[in-house]
Amino acid sequence: MDGMEEGRWRGWQNAEIYDRFVRERGIYRWLNERLVERAALEEARRVLDLGCGTGATTQACLARLPPEAEVVGLDASAEMVEVARAQTIDPRASFVVADAADAAEAVEGPFDRAVSNAAFWQFPRRDRVLAALGELLESGARFVLNVPAERVESGGAEIHPFQVALARAIEARQGAPFVSNATPFDPGAFAAQARPHGLELVACERLVWRGAQGELMELMQIPAMIRPLTEELDDAATREALLAAREATDPAERVEVPWLYLTLLRR
Repeated sequence: MDGMEEGRWRGWQNAEIYDRFVRERGIYRWLNERLVERAALEEARRVLDLGCGTGATTQACLARLPPEAEVVGLDASAEMVEVARAQTIDPRASFVVADAADAAEAVEGPFDRAVSNAAFWQFPRRDRVLAALGELLESGARFVLNVPAERVESGGAEIHPFQVALARAIEARQGAPFVSNATPFDPGAFAAQARPHGLELVACERLVWRGAQGELMELMQIPAMIRPLTEELDDAATREALLAAREATDPAERVEVPWLYLTLLRR
């Protein structure tokens, strides 16, 4: 993660729970498969994985890359990177602890691909990240990222029952209406922001994950995921809210979660 997000994602509890979730639950495999497909890695030489977490996306890249290619995973959480190093034995992969905004100083280019799975919209210093990519990516390079449609204004994302139950449980404990403080992701503004750094948005595709609501319940067990929603609550009240929301909803209920996949090319 990056900048302000670094503190929220630090710690072994985050790294261990997150790693177990991404390896045991299907949604991250689904996200990674579609990300690497759009990155067209079969002819890539060097790939930069921004916000690599515990290495699941890096490993998805390795499965597609030629034998002589390499992947550099970068994340601001030292604990996440340590788990990634321990679990990735392929010599084509290496990992660096650094903010995405400081990537140009932390790694050496050029790269002909960059990917960012379920992370980029969380970077508070997106313009600096794009500037770094402008320096690190060679002409013709491809950058692929994804963003949950619920983060996009008019993204057409339905609110599923667990989200409603969780919002109500938080309201009951904080004694005030639940208001999300998440900054919306605007694809048009993002494209305009990327253009001065030589990055051109060439595709924006909406894909829908379909699965059991229980996966989204488990996702909220990661401290870094629930904390932005419960900033007014202490740890005990946060646990109570999660439990109340889980008890009010059916983990087996099928839900749909749309994502936007964006592809940019370096001019």
